[in-house]
This record gives sequence, C-alpha cells and structure tokens, in this order.
Amino acid sequence: NENDKKQTFKLFSHCTEKTALVNSENEWLAIFNHFGLSLEKVSVGCCGMAGTYGHEKSNLDNSKGLFELSWQHKLTDLAPEQILATGFSCRSQVKRFTEAQARHPVEALLAALT
Repeated sequence: NENDKKQTFKLFSHCTEKTALVNSENEWLAIFNHFGLSLEKVSVGCCGMAGTYGHEKSNLDNSKGLFELSWQHKLTDLAPEQILATGFSCRSQVKRFTEAQARHPVEALLAALT
C-alpha cells in the first residue's frame, strides 16, 4: 500500500512489553527502518486495560481514566492508519474509547509490503 510507505507510523507499546522486553521498541524501529518505513515511539503509560481489569464493570471508570490520562491526548491528532499498538488490550482500549482502530505493527508491515 503506497499510503503506508509514505507515512510515519506511531508506536504505542504495551506497558508489560516495555518492562519485560526493554529493547522491544528499538527492535520495532529497526524492523521498520529495514523496510524503509518511518516509525516513531510514543511515550505512554498503561492504557488502562491491564488484562481483565478493564473488562470488569466495577473498574470501567478507572480503566477509562487511565486511558484518558496517558493515551487519549496522544491519539487525537493522528490519522487512524498511523496508530500501531503492540498489545491486544491496548488495541481494544483504543477501539473502545476512540473512533480509531489501532493495528499491530505486523499488520502495518504486511500492508506496506504487499
């Protein structure tokens, strides 16, 4: 897809991934760079899902609050196709609280390379 080749993707990494695999964001940058694609890390905290936590009705307000605190304002000015999130929970939160549909980085790579 030509549009995917020209734009700068924004990487929203899963909080557990960032702590367990501290170099994962740099590895994604290297992969995108290898294929001539532009990727930038976005500094965010937890999206508010935290496994099943955000799915529990009693935690909805806290889950939404965490999303708004760290993620919401970082997504506002981005085109939906720019938004990449490594975590399933993170992609679920983006869909749940915004109009956007975040993709996994591999989905963007596939679209750009086919």
